[in-house]
Amino acid sequence: MVSNFILSLEPHITLLYILHIILSMISAFIIAIYNSKRFIKNTEETRDKDKVRLEETLNKNLIFRLLFKISLHKNNRVTNFLFFFLFNLAMPFIGYFLSAWVAWYLNHITYEKRVSNTNILNLDEFGISFLKVERIFGEGSMSELMTSEYASKSKKLKALSSLANNPSPANLRIIRQTLSSTDDEIRMFGYAIINKAEKLLNIKINYHLERFNQEKNREKPRLKILAHASKDLAPLYWELIYTELSHESLKENFKKEVIKYINIAKEFYVPQVLNLQQKIETLNTELSLNKKHTGKKEIANIKNLNKELLAQNNALKEAHEINTKIYILMGRLYMSMQEYEKAKEEFTFAQALHEEELSFILPYLAEIHFVTQNYRVVSSLMNQAKDLELNATLYPIVDQWKQSS
Repeated sequence: MVSNFILSLEPHITLLYILHIILSMISAFIIAIYNSKRFIKNTEETRDKDKVRLEETLNKNLIFRLLFKISLHKNNRVTNFLFFFLFNLAMPFIGYFLSAWVAWYLNHITYEKRVSNTNILNLDEFGISFLKVERIFGEGSMSELMTSEYASKSKKLKALSSLANNPSPANLRIIRQTLSSTDDEIRMFGYAIINKAEKLLNIKINYHLERFNQEKNREKPRLKILAHASKDLAPLYWELIYTELSHESLKENFKKEVIKYINIAKEFYVPQVLNLQQKIETLNTELSLNKKHTGKKEIANIKNLNKELLAQNNALKEAHEINTKIYILMGRLYMSMQEYEKAKEEFTFAQALHEEELSFILPYLAEIHFVTQNYRVVSSLMNQAKDLELNATLYPIVDQWKQSS
């Protein structure tokens, strides 16, 4: 019976194929529009990046350039349409239902929220009491373990493996002690860890430096791209200093590089905040004027203005975060140079941008006032930084200063 039904369809197979193609196209078109609500629209930053990428394909053939242009964004409607059209075409009938389910899934899937701006807070150490501490390696001091003649090689190797996962200045200082070890395996392992950390950092610096130099060598360099590369370069050069991976003779040069790139970033991002604030103020004024009327034109304008206002507020929030990081980095650099007044000024600027979230700024100010012997101010700052009580490492310090007030 089934075979007879299939045979009866044979004269109409061409028509069925055409119908299947049309239905696949309609389904893919509807899904592409539906999915555009799920994904973020192209921004000015992505368009600038795409322009550079397209310029690199000018010497390629026409087909390659066309396909490359279509595939620039995974979230554009053309790519969505082509994917779902081919998906439906490959699986007649059942493909319609599967593609509809995929579209529904993409629009309803949720992801775990990532906590940002925690900075000095370690989420693994949340709590109001001391964490349980155990001596994993059978020694009270990691430094003593590395230099001990009696500690076994297996313990030293295990300790080095754990230190390699967090190349902080303190850990790298301990690892450097192994470079004078009489055991070849320990010495080579320590050297390999330091060399890997330095190499990874240099790769990042070279990548962003190439971006910066390419833009700078253009006939008309774009300040935005130079600033974007600079804000990435400054913390990388600082990391060379902070982690003590740089040679002592190069530290002063690296400090100059940090200052240079921070100033370039400031020239763009600091005025950007003022420009965005002015735009938001103008949009709010226009919004108030349109709300006084209830015509169709005003309703459409209100919708567009709300959309633009949301975009500008997001851009302002991003600019605030970038400027905060720039000010904090400059402050930390001045602290390392013992120029405490300049450092305090930078941290104060950062504090003004983040009035609600000060737990990662106040400790720097507290340290400056401690070094300059303004102990009353230290106590006052510690009382303001309530979130620091959640950090098990800093909790005893914060508690001590609060008790002294």
